[in-house]
Amino acid sequence: MQSSSQDHNRSLILETAKTLLRRFGVDKLTVMDIARSLDMSHANVYRFYKTKAEILDAIIDEWLLKVESFVENIAQRPVSATERIEAVVLELHRKRREKLLEDAEFYETYRRVIELRPDVVAKRREKIHNVFKKLVEQGIESGEFTSAAPEEVATVLKDATSLFLHPLLIPTCLNEDTEPRARAVVRYILAGISTQKPKLSPIIDGVSNAATNLIQ
Repeated sequence: MQSSSQDHNRSLILETAKTLLRRFGVDKLTVMDIARSLDMSHANVYRFYKTKAEILDAIIDEWLLKVESFVENIAQRPVSATERIEAVVLELHRKRREKLLEDAEFYETYRRVIELRPDVVAKRREKIHNVFKKLVEQGIESGEFTSAAPEEVATVLKDATSLFLHPLLIPTCLNEDTEPRARAVVRYILAGISTQKPKLSPIIDGVSNAATNLIQ
């Protein structure tokens, strides 16, 4: 029962912190604000989270877990590795664009938090890299891809799709129709390792097939 009560209090603190982040922003939010909103002493808040930074870390971890779950669900679909890799990029890109358009205040809070914590961005990029690597390995096992180096292909995919997936970069191209470009980037990279060379459409908006040469 005590553990359940502690989990409940932790959850209350995090939900309150997220609400107040919208109102005050990351820089102005204090533990006192959270305690006041919950009608508890700040000492009680410190029983569960030692610092404001620890509260922010918990919120970031929660966000990252949601992204990981979203991506993992796509990665487990019963379709080809090519389709799953493309879906990871397009659907995550679409989800983040929609969040930014629907709730700019929340997105700005999220952007500001991760801006203060570059290590979080590195952790996120590593997760995406590992998903790409796993899917490339599965494509090799099924005969869909040649025996390319999964680590290198995953790195190229991660770097080449940063514009479409990185939370700090998505706002820079919000007024552009970026989905066709994201699709083209993925398809041109995967064409370089496909055992069945697809007939590709013309390069969109300057997307270069030089990326495929990096992994051949």
